[in-house]
Amino acid sequence: MLLGQYILPINDQGQFTLPSNLCAALENHVYLTQGFDRNLLLLTAESFERIYSYIKNTSMSDPLARLLVRLFLGSAVELNINDSGEIQIPSGLREYACAEEKIIMVGQGDYFEIWAPLFWDEQTISLRDYQANVDRFAKFNLATA
Repeated sequence: MLLGQYILPINDQGQFTLPSNLCAALENHVYLTQGFDRNLLLLTAESFERIYSYIKNTSMSDPLARLLVRLFLGSAVELNINDSGEIQIPSGLREYACAEEKIIMVGQGDYFEIWAPLFWDEQTISLRDYQANVDRFAKFNLATA
């Protein structure tokens, strides 16, 4: 399971180095695509295939389905993690996410979100609003058993 937060520097070529414990979990092969919140999604092959299997079953006559395909597949790249644990973010995705000097990778179970610090700080402010969280998440049945 992909958990936690990692603050990672990016070099001038758009490369960052994964913590060594994540290289094996990501199986040295990932997909990177545009996220929904001015972020990027770093997915294992299995997670990417699962989402793709859903998307390919949507109707191409549905304008929202076409938009989702463009967003998810149109910006996706298949990447290999090199022996040093480095991944290069293509320039178009770096520009979209404003990922310049460092990124924050946030575990989401089956994938990571990649955020520029400025945008992640905005998310953190929202997430730390405990009173708003009570109201926001009340509709979810988060039972442990």
